[in-house]
Amino acid sequence: MAAFKPVKVLDQCKVAPPPGSVTPTCTTNPLSFLDIFWLALTPVETLYFYEFPNPISHFTESLLPQLKHSLSSTLIHFYPLSGNISWPHEPNQPMICYTEGDSVSFTVAESDADFYHLSSNHPKDAIESRLLVPHLSTSGPILPILAIQVTVFPNTGICIALARNHSSCDGRGFNHFMRTWSSISKLGAPSLLPESLPFLDRTVTEEHDDGMLKMFMDMLDRIMGSESVSGNRILRAMDSELQPNMVRATFELNEANSKRLKEWVFAQYKKDEQTETRRSIPPSRLVAMCAYTWICLLEAEAKTGESNTNNMTLFGINVDCRARLNPPIPETYLGNCVRPCVVIADKTDLMRGGGGEVGVAAQMIGDAVHEMEKGVLKGLPDTVSDYFDLPPGRYLATAGSPQFGYYKTDFGFGRPKKVEMASIDRSGAMFLKESSNEDDGIEFDLVLNRQEMDAFVSLFADGLNALSEYSLCPSTPRSLL
Repeated sequence: MAAFKPVKVLDQCKVAPPPGSVTPTCTTNPLSFLDIFWLALTPVETLYFYEFPNPISHFTESLLPQLKHSLSSTLIHFYPLSGNISWPHEPNQPMICYTEGDSVSFTVAESDADFYHLSSNHPKDAIESRLLVPHLSTSGPILPILAIQVTVFPNTGICIALARNHSSCDGRGFNHFMRTWSSISKLGAPSLLPESLPFLDRTVTEEHDDGMLKMFMDMLDRIMGSESVSGNRILRAMDSELQPNMVRATFELNEANSKRLKEWVFAQYKKDEQTETRRSIPPSRLVAMCAYTWICLLEAEAKTGESNTNNMTLFGINVDCRARLNPPIPETYLGNCVRPCVVIADKTDLMRGGGGEVGVAAQMIGDAVHEMEKGVLKGLPDTVSDYFDLPPGRYLATAGSPQFGYYKTDFGFGRPKKVEMASIDRSGAMFLKESSNEDDGIEFDLVLNRQEMDAFVSLFADGLNALSEYSLCPSTPRSLL
């Protein structure tokens, strides 16, 4: 295990929208049915690493004031993120409240850890990222929505880390906030065009509710318990501790490999007579990669003896509902407008042998996503219920998206060297993003125990090598694993 180097806190302050800049000065927004079920989950923690080969004095004298000022200017438009979440008895519904003076916790720290090690792709102890993450309360009658920590690595780099309550917004909304903040930091505070402003009205989801708000409220009621303070329910996240011996690593499929994988999976479709009539179009590169990762994980689990008695395996991917609803919801909506899409399989059936496991997994994921076109909210209550009642097993869910443009978040000192999601060390998700190498590839992060990670790294690399051989002889769609 690497030496554990704590950070030195240099400053702790609050950043708020400028006084008088937000109208109205007090707002209350009940969480929608698409927000509610995320309230019980742990905060989403995202880290942006930037090379910054300057002394700490340069950071504190020039860059730090710029970051704080641009954040304050950004919060004028994204002011709900400055607020708090509570669950008052009257009305009996969790809500986001903003009152002038509400602010975001902003911590500045210094670290003498190895910046290039922390921002690398190779496996490293997951706990090493923990001290870069700001604290965000997950239990109490009133919970803040957002916290930020900027950690300086003198003469090498900085890390801008954010923790947010997931019920406040989804990944698309959060990345809209980040791109706006970085743009204002880089270019000053230009007037934002109307089409680039966040859409804050959560009532637009009400006509799609169909009784789901009550269902999810009842589910939350069982999870949260009935304890209250001063007229507010005590909110609690379903927190989990970081398990020992966990390591984090980043994997990449460049454009060529991702296209080959997509072609190989399509060849599997056509090879299987049962699927030939059902699937006449190739899967997306993302679906093919997710299927390949899922099967690699199951193989790694089997090789290391980590498999348990439960023979069920699950894959989950979030589907954006904005354009799929009728009427559609604006793309700039600042709230949650995604739903989990879940594939549940029997491991024995999925890992049937014969080399077609990845193709079968891709077909199952693709079928589930295509089913959303018949009604994106169809079956949502059962899906959410399944998520919270899952028995032990191998579950792989996705977070993030290659479409969000994480590596375009430029505050004025260049693109990020690395973006990672620290919170997957507890959620077990794979963090999807575009490639940092600007070649139209895809990359993802995983956190596994060390034995599983070693096995997964080997399986993943061996499969890609086989993929290169397949590209030389595509008439033989043999197994990758």
